Amino acid sequence: MTSRFEALVPTVSLLLLLVLGAKITALVIDAFLPPLPKLECVSEVEKPADSYSFASAFGLKSATRPVKNAPPVRRQESLRGYTLSMTAIGTPSMAIIVKNGKSKLVSVGEKIDGFRLEEVYTDRVKLTKNGRDYWLGMKKGSAAGTVKPAAVKKGKKPEEELVEQVRREGDTFYVPRELLSEMHDLRKIFRYISINPIYRDNKLVGFGVANVKRGSVFDKMGLKKRDIIEKIDGKPIKSESDAFAYFNKLEQLDSLTLTIRRGKESKEFKYEIF
Repeated sequence: MTSRFEALVPTVSLLLLLVLGAKITALVIDAFLPPLPKLECVSEVEKPADSYSFASAFGLKSATRPVKNAPPVRRQESLRGYTLSMTAIGTPSMAIIVKNGKSKLVSVGEKIDGFRLEEVYTDRVKLTKNGRDYWLGMKKGSAAGTVKPAAVKKGKKPEEELVEQVRREGDTFYVPRELLSEMHDLRKIFRYISINPIYRDNKLVGFGVANVKRGSVFDKMGLKKRDIIEKIDGKPIKSESDAFAYFNKLEQLDSLTLTIRRGKESKEFKYEIF
C-alpha cells in the first residue's frame, strides 16, 4: 500500500506543477492584454432578431421604416437646350424662347415646360421653377430681337378709324404711319393674327399665318390663313431676330415689301407708309 502511494507522488507533483504553471501564465496574459468583452445571452423572446440591423452595427439609424412627409426626389433642372430669341418690354413684357427648334411666345406670368417667366430685360429673362431662379440670356449679337414699347401719342385717332384708312391698289397697300405705333403692343397684335415660325431641316424659312381676324389691319394688308412670309424687303428670314429688327423700326420706314408663299404661288406685297 505504501509502495503504491509512493509511486503516485511523482505523478501528482507533475500535475500540480502544470496547474501552477497554467495559472501563472494566465496571470501574465491578464496583466498585459486588455480584458475581453462580457458576452450576454439574450433569448429570442426578450429581443427579437429583426431588431438588429446592418445600419445599427455601424452606429447609423435604421431606414427600415418609411420617413413621413419626405420630399419627393426631383431631378436637377436646367435651361440647357433653351434659347432666348427675342424680348419685348411692355405691358405685359414678353419673350420668345426656342426649344428643339420650336419657338414659343411667353408673357410674364406664363409658363414654358413648367418654367414661369418672371422678369424680362433687353438681353435676358428670369424664370422660376420649383422655387429656384433660372436666367436665360440672349446670344451675343441678338440685341435686335428686343422690342421696346412705343411712346403713347396724345390725341391719336381710334384704331378702327386708322384701319379704315388702309388702301389697296393691286398688290400695293397704303398704311397710315400712326397705325404702325399700334403694332408695338404685341398682345394686341396676337389678338388679330396668329403666326408660327416654320422650320425645314432645323432652319427657319419663314413665318406661317395660322389665322387672321376678319376686318383687322392684317386682313386689310392682304394676309390670309396659311400664308408663309418668306422674305422681308427681298431678304430671306433666317431668324426671329431678323423679323424683329424690322419690327423695331417700323415707324421709321417709308415702305416695306413682304414675299409670301400662298400654296404654290409666290406673291410680293408692297406697303407704302404715309
